[in-house]
Amino acid sequence: TPLGEEQAKALGERLSVRRFNAIFSSPLIRAVSTACETASRQPGGTIPVDLLGDLREKGTPWDYPGYSLEQIKEKYSFVRTYHTIVPFQERAVLDGEDESQRNDSTLRRGQDCISFIRERFYSGENVLLVAHGTFNTYLIRAALGLGNEKGFNFCQENTGLTKVKYFKDGSLRLAYMNDTSHLFDVNPELSFSL
Repeated sequence: TPLGEEQAKALGERLSVRRFNAIFSSPLIRAVSTACETASRQPGGTIPVDLLGDLREKGTPWDYPGYSLEQIKEKYSFVRTYHTIVPFQERAVLDGEDESQRNDSTLRRGQDCISFIRERFYSGENVLLVAHGTFNTYLIRAALGLGNEKGFNFCQENTGLTKVKYFKDGSLRLAYMNDTSHLFDVNPELSFSL
C-alpha cells in the first residue's frame, strides 16, 4: 500500500547511518520491497539482498509461488540469491497438523534462521532480517532463547525494529523491540501512541 511504501522508505532512511554486512529477506514481495529500501540507502552504495525462504510468514504454504526470483530481480537488481534452510522434502512435515504442532514447527524454523545467521556472522557484524509480523514473534523467541510455553506474542508493527546483540561469551542482550520512532512523520499515532 502507499502507507506501507512510506513506512519502508522511512525505515531505509533510519538504517542508512550504518552499513549492514548482510541483509536477508523473506521472498514475499512486501518484505523484499522493505529490505530493498534499506539496501539501496546503505552508506557506500547498495548492498545485495539475499532471500531466505524460511523467513516467510507463518501459514504461507511452502509451495506458494509468489514472485519468482527472476521477477524480483527485474524490479530489484541487487537481490542476489534465494535459498532455504529446511530441505524441500521436510517442509510439509514441519508445517504440522494441528495448531500446537504448527506453532512448534514455526519456532523451530525461527531457531533454524537464527542458527543459520549465527553460524555465518560472529565477529560483530550487523545483519538485518526482514520477515513478517506473526513469524517475527517466533523469530524473536528463537533469538532470545525462549519457547512457546506461555504463548506470549510480541507486538510487531510494520517496519518495527527489534535489535538483539550477541556476545562472544554466548550471552545476548535485547537492545530494543518494535521501535517505530522512524515512523513519526509517516504515522505519528503509531509511533507514540499510549
